[in-house]
Amino acid sequence: MCGEVSVILPRSIADVGVCHCRMCRRWGSGPWMSLQAPPDTRIDGSTVKVFRSSWAAERGFCAECGSHIFHRPQDGPELAVSAGLFDGGEFHVAREICHDAKPPFYRFEANSERSSSAALALRWLPRLVWRRLSRPFRRRSS
Repeated sequence: MCGEVSVILPRSIADVGVCHCRMCRRWGSGPWMSLQAPPDTRIDGSTVKVFRSSWAAERGFCAECGSHIFHRPQDGPELAVSAGLFDGGEFHVAREICHDAKPPFYRFEANSERSSSAALALRWLPRLVWRRLSRPFRRRSS
């Protein structure tokens, strides 16, 4: 909002992912909508601050205006950037995660792929644990 941070995607992305988990809803008072960005996405700005939001993930925001910038695992190349940072003329909701945690007072009309919190955990937990356990060995070999 303040213009102090820039996010440059290396290519156009139209698929929006929506997260209904409690943490995302607490972060933004509603579901978080993001674009799954490639690892070579550039995020520049002296006001970018990173908050470790869980044992496995961190969130970036602008310390000047508070805009939500990204969510990423602490170990790994994945990066989700806030869809609200871009003009979304071609955007469409492609997937909703933690759909079982969605409160009843809102809904999306999109015919999107929906997955539960358990499905998310089954998909990501083994990968994140492996990365965390192998971290000391990766640093030594670098």
